[in-house]
Amino acid sequence: MKCLVTGGAGYIGSIAVKELITKKHEVIVVDNLSKGIKKLVNKKAKFYKLDLTNYKSLSKVFQKHKPEIVMHFAGYKAVEESMQNPEKYSDNVIGTANLLKCMNENKTKKIIYSSTAAVYKPHNKTVTETDELEPNNYYGETKRICEQMILWFSKIYGIKYTIFRYFNVIGDGGLNYIDPEATNVLPIIMEVVMNKRPELQIFGTNYPTRDGTCIRDYIDVIDLVDAHIKSLNKANNEIINLATNSGTSVKELVSEVEKALNITVPKKNKGRRAGDPPTLVASNKKAQKLLKWTPKISLKKSILATYKAYN
Repeated sequence: MKCLVTGGAGYIGSIAVKELITKKHEVIVVDNLSKGIKKLVNKKAKFYKLDLTNYKSLSKVFQKHKPEIVMHFAGYKAVEESMQNPEKYSDNVIGTANLLKCMNENKTKKIIYSSTAAVYKPHNKTVTETDELEPNNYYGETKRICEQMILWFSKIYGIKYTIFRYFNVIGDGGLNYIDPEATNVLPIIMEVVMNKRPELQIFGTNYPTRDGTCIRDYIDVIDLVDAHIKSLNKANNEIINLATNSGTSVKELVSEVEKALNITVPKKNKGRRAGDPPTLVASNKKAQKLLKWTPKISLKKSILATYKAYN
C-alpha cells in the first residue's frame, strides 16, 4: 500500500514510518522539520520537507505519488502554547484542510488522523467516544475542527477515515527521539534527570484528584503505532480512543520514575496552567473490539525506554 505520512520525521510519525516500511508498504513522508528530525526517517521512505500550509507544494507531492492512504500526524500540540499563541495553532486547521483537498483531488481513499483527548469536555469519569466534546484549550479546539472537516469530506466525497483520539503518549520506539522543545511531562522529567533543567515544575497541586495533581492516561508510543498499523484495512469511518483505561497523577508519575531509575527528581510546585483539565482517562473497549488491540507495554517499561533515549 502506498502511504503518505505527515509529520513522519517526528516522535510518533517516524516510528509509524519504520513499521510501515517493515511491513513492505511504500511510504512518502512530509514534514516541515519544526520538531521532526530527518535522520530518524527510514531511508527507504521518500522524504519531502514542506509545510502543510503550502498547498501548492503539497499538491505536487500528491500528484507525483498518488498515495492510497494518509497517516496525518503533523500538527502543533502544546496546550499551554496554544493559549498564548492561537494564531500559530490555526495552522493545524489550514494544514488539514489542504491535506483533505489534495486527497480528494487525487482520489486518496482514506485518512488515519491523530486527534486528542483534549477535544472532550473535562470531567472526572472515564471517557468514551460518545462523550460530549467541549475543548478546554485552543489546541483541542483545532483538533475538534479538523475532526469535523474529515467527517464532512467523508460525507461529501466518500473519503474513509479512522480518527484516533490520543491520550498521553510516552516511551520510545527504538529511534531515540529527543524532543527539541519538550512540553510533555515525561520528556521534561528526563531533561531534569539529565541536568538540562534544574527542576520539574508541577503545575497545580489543588485539583480535585487523589493527590491534588492532574491525572492522565499514559500510553506507550509502540502500542499507539500498533493501533495505526492495525487500522490500515479496518475500522473505516470510526472515532477511537487510544488509551490504557488507567490514570496516573503527575506526582505518581514522578514517583514511578524515581523508583525505576533509583533517583530523586528535584521538583517545585507551581500554580495551575490555563487549559489543563484535572483528569483525562479513557476507555479503550472500542479499540479492543474493532482492532483486536490492547496496550501491552507497562508504565515502567515506557519510563525505561524514554530514559535510554535521553541517556
